[in-house]
Amino acid sequence: MERGLTIFTPTYNRAYCLPALYHSLCAQTDSAFEWLVVDDGSTDDTRNLIECWKQEGRIRIRYFWQENAGKAQAHNRGGELARMELFACVDSDDVLKPNAVTDILLLWKQHSDQVGMIFLKERLDGTPMAYWGNKTQYCTLYDAYRKYGLRGEAMLVYRTALIRKYKFPTFEGEKFIQESYLYDRLDQEGTLYITDKSFYRAEYLEDGYTRNSNKIFRENPRGYQAYIVQRLKLDKKLKYKILDTILYIGSKRLLKDHRMIEDSVFPVLTCFLYLPSVFYYSIKDVALRLKNEKRG
Repeated sequence: MERGLTIFTPTYNRAYCLPALYHSLCAQTDSAFEWLVVDDGSTDDTRNLIECWKQEGRIRIRYFWQENAGKAQAHNRGGELARMELFACVDSDDVLKPNAVTDILLLWKQHSDQVGMIFLKERLDGTPMAYWGNKTQYCTLYDAYRKYGLRGEAMLVYRTALIRKYKFPTFEGEKFIQESYLYDRLDQEGTLYITDKSFYRAEYLEDGYTRNSNKIFRENPRGYQAYIVQRLKLDKKLKYKILDTILYIGSKRLLKDHRMIEDSVFPVLTCFLYLPSVFYYSIKDVALRLKNEKRG
């Protein structure tokens, strides 16, 4: 495996925003990286655009097209194809600062005994998208958020060997699973170095996962349930057990799965929270319906 960074981009019909990312990669002060693009079945001009950039020869680009299967499966393939020591997922609507590769590799030399590194994200205008005020330098991603107070969006850089080791599961008829499903598994390998440095600038587009999360989860209930069940096994504090059990109940009801108690990580808590969960989701459904009617 080569020294350097695989910048992995899963994309689907994003030809209109990929140029900004491409130009940010061309501006990098260190060329020790590859741009690995897995095209998840795009029907726009993505292929031609990237082929033109490959001909320019300004940066190392590897492009692969697959039938539309969702971001998780594109990520699985990206892990298999990556050739560099480190792996970072950079979405098609985002950009990297010119010093990103240089500083990431420099910091890795200092913290290469970790499984990876956590950096903060910024908006395109430079305002913070995340906050880290803790003095802790090494922790799991789970503890960063739920124990040490990390808030907002983070850029994650992992050893490529570990990305290859763990994969997202597949569920027939579904194309999405929460990214934390994979990160929770990677946490079992060890801790990450965390800093308040930021190299990644992001923007949420109307067709992105973040803005459409409720719809996506409803369309992919098995994947969501797999994530929640795994998360419940990691929860130690009662408040997180309660919150995640409510989400678990919601996923079971959405699937009309009657094995709610049998499959539960915390059966007694599930029984106790069943009615409050039904009430919570009823209120949420009404609020969502009113919001959609207002938009209409």
